[in-house]
This record gives sequence, C-alpha cells and structure tokens, in this order.
Amino acid sequence: MGLVSDAFAETRFRELPGDIAVGHTRYSTAGSTVLANAQPYLVNYHAGPLSLAHNGNLTNADELREKLVRDGALFASTSDTEVMVHLIARSHAPTVEGQIRDALEQVDGAYSVVISVGRTISAAVDSRGFRPMLVGRLGGGLLVASESCAFDLVGATVERELMPGDFVRID
Repeated sequence: MGLVSDAFAETRFRELPGDIAVGHTRYSTAGSTVLANAQPYLVNYHAGPLSLAHNGNLTNADELREKLVRDGALFASTSDTEVMVHLIARSHAPTVEGQIRDALEQVDGAYSVVISVGRTISAAVDSRGFRPMLVGRLGGGLLVASESCAFDLVGATVERELMPGDFVRID
C-alpha cells in the first residue's frame, strides 16, 4: 500500500535479498483497498513460489470466481488478481508457461500482468493492449512495469513496450 517512491527508495533496493522480485502499489478498481487485496499475490505453487501482480480489471472475474468456488476453490481476498492465481493452479497444461497462458486465455478485460514462478518472470498484456507493460534495464538487471514513471523513480531505462496480446519470458 502506498507510493512507489515510499516503498522503493534507492537504499531499499540495495537492502533486498535475492535477485528476483515482484512489487506493486495498490490503486483499487476492483476489490476494496485492504491489505488482503494487496499485490503481489504470493502462493506456494508446485513449480516454486508464484507471485502475480496486475494492473487493470478483469471484467469476467466475478463469473470466474463463482465457477471456481463451485469447483471447491477457497478465496482469501476479493481481488480479481486471486482469480488468475486459481486459474493457473487448476490448469491441466503440461508446463508452467502453458498453465499461465491457459489462465490468461480465460480472463477478459484490460490488464497487464507480471508473474514470477521460482526464478522465472513472465509478463503479458491483454489482447486489446489497454494497459501498458514496459521492459527496461537498471544496471545489469531487467525490470517490468506497467507505468513508465516507475522507471523514472528508480533510474531505469525503458527498452521496449509489450504489444497487445504479448506474453514474454523476462530473462
């Protein structure tokens, strides 16, 4: 909860352990602004820790949530982000990338999303491209953000913008 500049001052970056992270600042358009709806949404997944954050609205989230609950899913939030997590977890696709793609094919709306599973980060944009997603660089590291001002705040440079319907693995 809060502004990027509050959560990610330059000194905080140096203090963070590890070399893969997903961050998000909450401006709720679906679900209430409470800590339970904060992103990234983090779960234990069969292929490693899964972290997901998205910018946008899933217009069929309520319908998908109802179906998932009928099928036994338990939700801890009112966020449409958690719907995507359940869709990934319940996919029968043989690979993690396939499971993510399968989930994204089921959601409608305007969104950009970043998903880490273990040491892999993927990013996607809805098929209409209503929400931006940018890939950039900070020193030797890669960053993904849905707002160009995030790059400005941390001193990163934008290398490219994802196009509508893009799904990319960030290595």
